[in-house]
Amino acid sequence: MDTHPKAYTYTAEEYQAVQDALRQKLGPEYISTRVAGGGQKVCYIEGHRVISLANEMFGYNGWSHSISQQNVDFVDLINGKFYVGVSAFVKVQLKDGAFHEDVGYGVSEGLKSKALSLEKARKEAVTDGMKRALKCFGNALGNCILDKEYLLAINKIPRQPPPPLDPVQTKRTEGEPSVEKARFGSLLREESLISAAGPVRTPLEPRVINQNQNHSEDHTPNAADPVPGTKSENISSTDPKQLRKLRQQQLQQKFRREMEAKKLQQKQDQAKSEEAEVTIGRRSSGGKG
Repeated sequence: MDTHPKAYTYTAEEYQAVQDALRQKLGPEYISTRVAGGGQKVCYIEGHRVISLANEMFGYNGWSHSISQQNVDFVDLINGKFYVGVSAFVKVQLKDGAFHEDVGYGVSEGLKSKALSLEKARKEAVTDGMKRALKCFGNALGNCILDKEYLLAINKIPRQPPPPLDPVQTKRTEGEPSVEKARFGSLLREESLISAAGPVRTPLEPRVINQNQNHSEDHTPNAADPVPGTKSENISSTDPKQLRKLRQQQLQQKFRREMEAKKLQQKQDQAKSEEAEVTIGRRSSGGKG
């Protein structure tokens, strides 16, 4: 069953910006070459470059690809080596629902392992199908390399050397403090909006009446409320590890209060039930007298 993700409409500004970006033809830094049959040089774009370009154009969460069908066309064993051919139909869809679908082909020749041959051919077929579907969106995603005049012109432009790898921009440790901080901040803002709209009572948050007092109510704290014994000042500048610890403490305390409130409510309901049974017993005994 084919399930389609929810479509999000592009704003006019975003639509125009994406369309303008897709019209650009790629520079020589994006084009790779390989020798094909007969010694002919073929231009192509590597799979990882196409994915990076698609992320730049549409956003990492603005597009997706899926494999609608994949077929193993042949598996031949010749002199102890495997020759495999696989075709794959790949669909690329944007967040607004627009999509292109194309067929890719993958080949593995001369490997001694059948499993590795199938793996190589399957992956190659999917990558090829994804690249073919993406090029339908515009020049910047590979459609320009089908233009022979463009290829003649681009071969005359010298390539720029790749920029040196910046150690500061490489991931060296576990965790992403900036992402965790942003996620926690978004959670706090969302819960603040919910609490500002008014408390919503659930079965785990009943109103508990204390029999020894005239008016009292068990208070279930909001996740955004400060936990006793913790500092609530300047949360945005707190270390991510402390933010996670604070969040865990808030959730634990909230759960304990909810369970205590539920137990108290159950005890009160049980007491009322027993009192009702005693009253009914007294009435029945009085009627007999």
